[in-house]
Amino acid sequence: MKCFTSPKSRTARENRSGFTLAEVAVTLVVVGVTLVSVIQVLNIAKLETADTRNRKLANELARLTLGRVTAGLYQDELTSGEFLDGNYYDEGYPEFSWELLAGDEAFGDPEERTDRFDSWEEDEDEEDDDEENEEVYEKVKVRVISPEIRDYDNELILEQWILWNQVYGEEEDEE
Repeated sequence: MKCFTSPKSRTARENRSGFTLAEVAVTLVVVGVTLVSVIQVLNIAKLETADTRNRKLANELARLTLGRVTAGLYQDELTSGEFLDGNYYDEGYPEFSWELLAGDEAFGDPEERTDRFDSWEEDEDEEDDDEENEEVYEKVKVRVISPEIRDYDNELILEQWILWNQVYGEEEDEE
């Protein structure tokens, strides 16, 4: 026995199965917006990772340069108030450059404030009995400039007090 259905009930059943065009369009919009958001988040994460890498390398390279100053490798070229510069091509980072400055001078940066001052004054009452035995130090600053990544800061400045003799070499007595 065969069940005979009317043509009207068959079309109603066929219309209910599947998705409408509007449902498919809404789904595509939601998936598209989600994918664009994910791609933006991944791009931001990639930029932050590159900036973190550059900062880490800049820190290590700045410490390397300060170590070279401490070892006395720049004694012939370095004078107080003048700066040396170079890059890290030999270390495998040609896109990183450095500037080295000894003394109380500041790097020539137009954004840096120049209205700061030192209000420290030496007490005249203190006696300098140990002046002969004191070791004289010099402030050495190194600025490492890394490749620029969008709006991220691409320079790092480290300062270290290093013995005068290690920076400039032994003083020659003039007699």
